[in-house]
Amino acid sequence: MFRNLQLKKAPHKVAPDPGQLSLQRLIGDAALPISLHAINQLPRNIHQRLYRLLIPPGLLTRFDINAITWKGPDGDRHVELTAEAGTGTVRISAKHAADAPDPFLRLELADNSFNGIDLGLLVVGDPNGPRFQTDVDEAGRDTHFGTARRNLAEEERAMRAGLAPGQIRAGLKASSMIFHQLDIFLAFLSHQSIFLEPLTYASAWIFERRGFAYVRGHKLMDTIHHEFQPGGRLHQALDGNSPFRQPDQWRTVRGRAWAIQDGLLAALDMKWDGLRMVKQVGRQAGVETFPGAIY
Repeated sequence: MFRNLQLKKAPHKVAPDPGQLSLQRLIGDAALPISLHAINQLPRNIHQRLYRLLIPPGLLTRFDINAITWKGPDGDRHVELTAEAGTGTVRISAKHAADAPDPFLRLELADNSFNGIDLGLLVVGDPNGPRFQTDVDEAGRDTHFGTARRNLAEEERAMRAGLAPGQIRAGLKASSMIFHQLDIFLAFLSHQSIFLEPLTYASAWIFERRGFAYVRGHKLMDTIHHEFQPGGRLHQALDGNSPFRQPDQWRTVRGRAWAIQDGLLAALDMKWDGLRMVKQVGRQAGVETFPGAIY
């Protein structure tokens, strides 16, 4: 199981450099990992055929979007794909309506320095639900999901509506479906694992439930759980001095996440930074840093 995984200090490369990929090598070794950079070098009309594997067809048809053509009943294209030649990144966004202000799905993958693949961004939101302006501050500047600056009034509204930090809309309860599709895509490319850096405490907990383990940050998560117990320093720091630091917030994942978003880790002389997670294709790590958690 992944929970006992030990990683090498200097991981070795698992795929050839992008420029070294050739048809002859692919024919010779079906297990040879393929980079996103290599896919992006292919003719553009092949990109959609390959990157279709990333989006669960059932998620698209939920909004009456054709899973093959990516078009709606009006004939307009509802899915945008960016996979530029010379890059090792792919970005996909999908809107329920061509003129919708926000996509209900945003997904970004990138080759990493060891020729593995990173999940750089995953946002799934209900386009029919209320929107909270947590992505911009009062001056209209991008908050970068609350990491660069904050909109406290909108964050409080979002929190009281049951959202977690970083969300502008309630989720679609589709993350399990999406990670299943990612497994299929990674297996197709002959990659064994996918890596990511969780933006918030809540997202780290969700990724645990989706089968991820920690490359870095497991000790921090254990410390957070311990210190949120009655008598712990984080529990004591829930002093009610802000809407995000109410005494009972230690009981839920979202409550803890909002308190951490509000800087509560300063009570431990720590900050939310440097966490990295990994999931093996088709495997569940079994990590649980908040046993019996209520979301």
